[in-house]
Amino acid sequence: MARRQAAHTPRIERLVLHDLEPGDAAALTAGADLDGMRFDGARVAASLGGATFLECELVELTGDRIDLRGASVLESRVLRLAAPVVSAPGSAWRDAELIESRVGALDMTSSEVRRLVVEGSKIGWINLRGSVVHDVVFRHCVFDEVDLGAAKTARVAFEDCTTDKLTLTQRTGDALDLRGLDFRALEGFEGLRGAVLSPNQVALMAETLAGHVGVSVRE
Repeated sequence: MARRQAAHTPRIERLVLHDLEPGDAAALTAGADLDGMRFDGARVAASLGGATFLECELVELTGDRIDLRGASVLESRVLRLAAPVVSAPGSAWRDAELIESRVGALDMTSSEVRRLVVEGSKIGWINLRGSVVHDVVFRHCVFDEVDLGAAKTARVAFEDCTTDKLTLTQRTGDALDLRGLDFRALEGFEGLRGAVLSPNQVALMAETLAGHVGVSVRE
């Protein structure tokens, strides 16, 4: 499927962060309330569950398993995050950026994701199942699987992205622009309702779609 830039991209202004204070890695703990800080090169071993990051920049964080369960990332930038697993179910991401990151599995189930830009990243599995996903742009990203099953989406767009598998089972909402996503397999055809596809994508999926609704295609 051909890649192309998605049109009608959600309007999300780039973050401008000023006068950030250097943060000590020791402050990265569960339930921490962090405001206006920059953390650079920290290795995260402890849980960050329930932590709040407000107007923060997190640069080159690493860890074997980064726990952001129930955390809030607000008006903050995460840059070059690297971890096999980031566990963030029930988290909140608002007016945030995830840039140039490498994550094996990013679990954001049952989360609130609003005005998020994910750019230049390689993520094996991004799991947004059951989440509210509004005004989100994925740009220049490579995925193995994108799971939007049971998600409630609005104004979500992909630009120059690829994934081996796209899951839309029980997804609801509108303005899901898939024209900039090269996907090789699709699960949950009913979740395409309200989505935007390119003519080339529709042509490539025609036989599969016909099989889904019980139609035979013959010469």
